[in-house]
Amino acid sequence: MDIVMLLLREISEVSKRTILAELKSGPRNVTELVLASGLKQPNVSNHLAKMRAKGIIRSHKVGRQVYYSLAGPDVETALTNLLSPQDAADEPEIILDRTLVKKFARAACAANEAECTQIVDALLRAQEEPETIYEQLFAESMALIGEWWMVEAIDEGQEHLASAIVERLMARVSHFSTVAGLTSNNTALVGCCAGNWHSIGARMVADVMRMAGWRVMYLGANVPTEAFIKAAKEHAPEMVMVSCATGETMTECLELIERLDDCRGAEKQFSIGVGGRAVTESPQPCLDAGADFVATHLRAIRHMVLPEYERGGAFPSGVF
Repeated sequence: MDIVMLLLREISEVSKRTILAELKSGPRNVTELVLASGLKQPNVSNHLAKMRAKGIIRSHKVGRQVYYSLAGPDVETALTNLLSPQDAADEPEIILDRTLVKKFARAACAANEAECTQIVDALLRAQEEPETIYEQLFAESMALIGEWWMVEAIDEGQEHLASAIVERLMARVSHFSTVAGLTSNNTALVGCCAGNWHSIGARMVADVMRMAGWRVMYLGANVPTEAFIKAAKEHAPEMVMVSCATGETMTECLELIERLDDCRGAEKQFSIGVGGRAVTESPQPCLDAGADFVATHLRAIRHMVLPEYERGGAFPSGVF
């Protein structure tokens, strides 16, 4: 059934319309929806279960709480138009090219998060793969913004504004793209080597692996080597992914790889992968230090590295 017709049936009932209007503002748990709607908890839970079964909303667990949200950008757009009708023409085809990257980058530097969100939502509605949005929109726009900063076309504050917007929109893409629940029994540990404060690339890797159904332990930026090793011992991952974005931290990256290789022992208890701009420009030193593979782009991780491991637990090897 068409999503608009489906939503029309739902919002014809006042209680469901109230719940959907609340979810349009963001994820909510049952307690929050009860307080906002004034409905009894059993009624709210019943409505949520029925709308989830119809694909209108989705749920995800955070700790002990279950949060509900709209199922995707198409539902959000349709609901917005139904609750606040607009006489807008059909959305034109969106093309992810250099022009769109520049438009997104300018909007991000200007702190125009609404325009950036519209671009991302249009790509999601066009069923663009999330890793493509990450690489061809987010990563390319951040590279362009970096070039603008280098020639002083923008200042550091604008660069930070843009980075924050990109990270929030990464969370949006991940939310609408992550599979419901874990579909793999495997765990990944992802983080940046010591001294590497450029964490967006590592965050992208963590998101893509989570979207593929893996359990992901994301350590973030500038992880001290000892802390990284401790995490690898404690969480017993099947795969460890290290990010090194700049040449200045290559020494720390190589030391971490060597330590991880020693930590996993002769049995090689986990696979070691490395990525980041500095690594992809010169992958061999990382392989010599003990890494099993170097991932040069996100699509390689999603469509080559992870499937190869899932097929039989064999460690991916080489440059992807």
